[in-house]
Amino acid sequence: MHLSLRDMVSGQVSDLLDTEGMQCSATHKGLILLINSLALYRDEGRALFPEVFVFDKLDQILQMLPFSEHVPIGSGPKTEGTMTDALKKCAPLAQDGWAIYILRDSNAFHYGLFRSGKHILSVRPDDLLIENGEPEVPALFVHQIADGTVELRGVNGGTLVVTFGASRASETSPVDAQRALVASIVADVQEDIREQTAAFYRSLVSRVVKAGHGTLAVVLPRGKRSLPRIFKDGIPLKPAVSVAEGISELIQYDSCAANTTLQAKGALITGMLLSDGITAFASDGSVRGYKIFVKHPSKNTNPNAGGARRRTFELLKSRVGQEVACAFMQSQDGATDYKRRENGIN
Repeated sequence: MHLSLRDMVSGQVSDLLDTEGMQCSATHKGLILLINSLALYRDEGRALFPEVFVFDKLDQILQMLPFSEHVPIGSGPKTEGTMTDALKKCAPLAQDGWAIYILRDSNAFHYGLFRSGKHILSVRPDDLLIENGEPEVPALFVHQIADGTVELRGVNGGTLVVTFGASRASETSPVDAQRALVASIVADVQEDIREQTAAFYRSLVSRVVKAGHGTLAVVLPRGKRSLPRIFKDGIPLKPAVSVAEGISELIQYDSCAANTTLQAKGALITGMLLSDGITAFASDGSVRGYKIFVKHPSKNTNPNAGGARRRTFELLKSRVGQEVACAFMQSQDGATDYKRRENGIN
């Protein structure tokens, strides 16, 4: 028996379009091609991570996005080929806050790029149009959430996650893992800036996961500021890198200087997460250390635990609820896993 991607996901895509009230043969076929392309998208050998939105009412969409702007790129007949053309022509430009849009009308697809917001804390378009969108303004969002994993979401709650590669099919959802990590990092951030801090970290963690390098991170329990004894080597940060402080300053002053400072901190933390070893956060949103290593038991009690990163993660998991409130891992092959305190509270 021969099964193609079209065979495996066609029914699910059709069901999602029904849920979203956006059923259309060309959109159906085009989304299948987009899902396939976005899993490992390359342009002249360079990895790209474009985000694509499909909707029917450009004016209404732009009105829902603060400080929005758009750049029309092209149009074509209402076929799946026009949707793939949109990706090819727009993907190299869809970065630094720009996303691809595909606008449907009765006979054609029009496409281009759009963005919104004025600084690093601006709410993402997918949060405004999908998570908190208006059902009477249909919209779809398709993007890569991890290496070889693509998510399709709609404003009415339709969701489809497609994972390429049998070795990762049974792994924890990268979406769940990223949300758990971010929720633990911001658990004790003061309430009036908690959502902005979470938005900052959601964007940052998403970039790290898409980079495909592999990463390990832990969040220390509430009130814990020093690194646990299980960490035998690493670089403690004294003072800690405070994100909440930078966010408060940006909200208060809304200045270019504050925005640049926060962006610089984001770049610094991204580099830490992409370094070998473990990055340690506190639940107040700060970073307490990086490039941290643990001493493994001299006798490996689980010979099937996998490589060094997986073995370290298994050790960290065993300490959740003690020295660790949350442990997170992404391996180089795209597998993602996490463990958080069962009650979700540090």
